[in-house]
Amino acid sequence: MDLIYAGFDGLDVTFQGFIPLRAVELFEAAKVTAQETKQETFAQVGLFKGHVAETGARGGYTFRVDTGNLGFTWFFSKSQKREGWNIRVSCKSATLAAYGFEGAISRMYADLDAVGATVLQEAIARIDFAMDWRMPGDFRLDPHRFALHGTTKADMHGEEIGQHWQKRQCTGLTIGKMPGRQICIYDKRRDIVAKRKDEWWKIWGIDRDEFETSGDQMWRIELRAGKKHLKDQWGVTSWADLRAKLGDIYAHALLRIRYKAELWDETDNVTRIPDDEMWESCRRVVGENLFEYSSNATPGVVKQVMQEQQRQTISAMMIGLSANFAVLAGVRKDRLAELPKLISEMIANNVKGESVKEFKDKMTKVFRRYEIHDEDGVILNERTIAASQTAHCGGAESPVIC
Repeated sequence: MDLIYAGFDGLDVTFQGFIPLRAVELFEAAKVTAQETKQETFAQVGLFKGHVAETGARGGYTFRVDTGNLGFTWFFSKSQKREGWNIRVSCKSATLAAYGFEGAISRMYADLDAVGATVLQEAIARIDFAMDWRMPGDFRLDPHRFALHGTTKADMHGEEIGQHWQKRQCTGLTIGKMPGRQICIYDKRRDIVAKRKDEWWKIWGIDRDEFETSGDQMWRIELRAGKKHLKDQWGVTSWADLRAKLGDIYAHALLRIRYKAELWDETDNVTRIPDDEMWESCRRVVGENLFEYSSNATPGVVKQVMQEQQRQTISAMMIGLSANFAVLAGVRKDRLAELPKLISEMIANNVKGESVKEFKDKMTKVFRRYEIHDEDGVILNERTIAASQTAHCGGAESPVIC
């Protein structure tokens, strides 16, 4: 077994403070548009950019704002009370993988500054740490080999247990319940394939074809600490508390819940059965400086993979829609060569004359939604893409179709 990745996978924080009235007004207008159009609407407050959803969230948060695949999901209340906890943020796993713990926090506070927020203090609501292990193809997770707090049966200690099976193989196990403490073990390869998270191959630094040919498996062990567990059990609310105690919190979890090297009979003393090598390895990782872990890929590369995956998805949708269009347009199967011309004419009619303004408006919305990065992480916008096309058109290095 080899450790392929270790890093923070989730981070939720609540802030005491508020956003200015100007931001409230702009978000309110965007929310109204989102409700009318049934889709998230772009809004900009100073240097802060995001897409406002149709609805807010429980807890009095009027606005839900998404700042992109390598950003955050922000929740804002319209309240102007300084003592209120009017701001909440959920950090995306790709953001933590790309920028690391400290980098993600730095970008978080940059967003708060950009939106003009007044922040008095923070309260850590949740933090997850994940380890991805490359396991041999014959590895099988056995739920019966878990021992909790020295007991022989998981359900004897009051922990909630969730299992996921595919055919005769356990593909995932969750022990505990949020906002308390959870340990999740699951087949990460199955997860990224099902959720189309192809960026993880870049984050891992693994060639997908090589991995699939090897027959190996990728298992994730995820340690989750929720608000109740952090605050009530460990007295953690601030960044200082978190940095001082997080290693102990996770180490304690791996001692209270153990994966044993073998099964045991009811008459056996489970404490005398050694822990599995995988569990011992997890404890060694947690014993190191958790905050220094980072991924194998730069933010630009991660975003580029996401963009390519989106292009592939859109291309597949276009092909499917073309088949629908062919049927409804009366194109015969033996005359499909006529279809590209029909589609080309339809598009051409929408990029000239009176329709061109509406098409350009749609393109502007797309540019706002998708930031395009090259491999060095440089952001390309409408202006720089046009300049790049002019400079490279006809050359081998052209990043666009001329």
